[in-house]
Amino acid sequence: MIRLTVIAAILSLVSFFASAQLYTGMSGLIHVPSAEMFEAGEAQIGAYYMNRHFLPGSGNPELKGFKYDGKGYDTVDFYASITPFSWIQIGYAFTLEKHLIEGYDKPGYNMKDRYISLKVQPLGEGKWYPAVALGANDFLSSATKRHTGASETGGYFCNFYIALTKHFDLRGSELGVNLDYRYSPNEYFRKWNGVVGGVAWRPRGFRKLRVMAEWTGHEVNIGADILLWRHLFIQTAMVGCRYFTGGISYRVNLF
Repeated sequence: MIRLTVIAAILSLVSFFASAQLYTGMSGLIHVPSAEMFEAGEAQIGAYYMNRHFLPGSGNPELKGFKYDGKGYDTVDFYASITPFSWIQIGYAFTLEKHLIEGYDKPGYNMKDRYISLKVQPLGEGKWYPAVALGANDFLSSATKRHTGASETGGYFCNFYIALTKHFDLRGSELGVNLDYRYSPNEYFRKWNGVVGGVAWRPRGFRKLRVMAEWTGHEVNIGADILLWRHLFIQTAMVGCRYFTGGISYRVNLF
């Protein structure tokens, strides 16, 4: 618990400088995916502070995932991703779960929920049309996931989506508009099903900063992100405009 508190405090301090990073390690807004892609060869590793309201199954007392003794908890996830070509991204993430191990008096973050993410962009953005991407998170099932309460059709974060993204120049500033349709076959992620989307604004003269607002299908999130010194990417956001979440990653181009 002390380690989790320290990590959360570090991320909170870092986020003072403003930033945003999709928790899966893939390109996107805060919770909503986008059709944007990283540059070919770009790889990153990072960590994300997951507020309990940001987690699958939150708000539903009948679901077991990311709950201990019937109560939700904040946690952290860690991820790595790579863009081997400009049209495909692959990511791996694990989220710490709280459990009580036999022989211990108190629960700890001693289990991990692991999953893979994949996104492909069959159509890049043009002057008169948006970029289009197809993606999926946590789409592989396992006996472990089923045992801990996730669906046989995928894990806690399981969802499939199609995303459209178009950018507009506003006198030197840039406005990115995202529209998605997202579907999850299990109850944990279902509240974020349907039409989702958001906008991202990059100010004139400082394009490394991005300010965002999104509709997840359940709530409105706001946030910002920034790339510092070419490699350090930071994000902060407010889930439902109320609860802090955020993360930090290190990026490098391998090509």
